[in-house]
Amino acid sequence: MIAVRDLTKSFGSTVVLRGINHGQARGEVVVLIGPSGCGKSTFLRCINLLETPTSGTILLDGSVIVDGSDDTSKLAEERRRIARRRTGMVFQSFNLFPHRTVLENVIECPMHVRKIPRKQAVEEAMGLLGKVGMENRRDFYPSQLSGGQQQRVAIARALAMRPDLMLFDEPTSALDPEMREEVLKVIRELSDEGMTMLIVTHEMAFAREAADTVLFFDQGRIAESGPPEQVFGNPLQERTREFLKKVLKS
Repeated sequence: MIAVRDLTKSFGSTVVLRGINHGQARGEVVVLIGPSGCGKSTFLRCINLLETPTSGTILLDGSVIVDGSDDTSKLAEERRRIARRRTGMVFQSFNLFPHRTVLENVIECPMHVRKIPRKQAVEEAMGLLGKVGMENRRDFYPSQLSGGQQQRVAIARALAMRPDLMLFDEPTSALDPEMREEVLKVIRELSDEGMTMLIVTHEMAFAREAADTVLFFDQGRIAESGPPEQVFGNPLQERTREFLKKVLKS
């Protein structure tokens, strides 16, 4: 479903991604781990074009959405729209509209981007809020919710666009342990339903449990990849072993 070829990203003279290659099947859950600043979040942001790659190619289901040779053309702009319609993004900081209720947050994009009637948007939104356990908070504002509740609403909002791919950028990093488990439970359920996902996380136990494939990022490269039992149980690279020794000890 996803094919990334020789993806690079620089900010001025700072190179953040160095020739990333990645392939992912529909329904596969890929978890990205690695030290802070190694390029994990930038990689996600390039997938849905919140950041424009410096060079490289990204394909979704065989359709090119990024081609470094045409990033300023009208074709590239159309590809951006397609990529953003087909991918849902959940951030660590929730990013809900503070002046809109839970229900209004979820129906906003389907009505304006998918162009569906309000009645249909509300029906779909209530189903999604039920999925994440937030249907009884439909008329609450974000300020009236806990962090875990806000993140579950953010997941429902992303799902409301019916994405082919869900991107999670450290979705539990701002939460306390109890609220963290609420959000991880929802992500596990999406995995069980066959949602294709790319997840950046520092939750090693969750990564080991939920991932089909683990990518260890280091200094802008994929330093190691494999099934979780291999990456966590018998890493091939010394740098992976060093990282896991530190984070698992802490």
